[in-house]
Amino acid sequence: MQQETTLKMIFDWCLEHWSFVLFVLGTFVQFTPAIKCSPFTAICKWIGKAANGEVLERIAGLEKRADEQRHSIDENEMDRIRWEVLDFANDCRNHIKHTKDEFQHIISLNEKYHKLLKKYGDENGVFDAEYKYILELYRECQRNNSFL
Repeated sequence: MQQETTLKMIFDWCLEHWSFVLFVLGTFVQFTPAIKCSPFTAICKWIGKAANGEVLERIAGLEKRADEQRHSIDENEMDRIRWEVLDFANDCRNHIKHTKDEFQHIISLNEKYHKLLKKYGDENGVFDAEYKYILELYRECQRNNSFL
């Protein structure tokens, strides 16, 4: 009997203060996994963004600068590779012999170069033409065993 009276008192109190009860339930209880609305979480996120807004802006700026630096480093690497391959092709045209390892190094540089080109959506016809010449010469050296 006493338990029924206590439950009735709690129920009556909840009916009288229904808005508070809904607030507490809405804040701390997620009714279904499909409904992703939690006022407590939303309030915490809002407070976090307000408190850390300046830090978030600085992080975004640093990320942008890091992306710009990566792009600059990649451009420098593409220039270095391009120069090395074109210089190698020029040596070959001037009948300077190279080792099999040097040819393989140029082949691996070509793969790296094309990955960087693809990353930035660039093309380079001169490089491709010179690389094609190097590859033909490499195959000829393989057939004739005429490496340095």
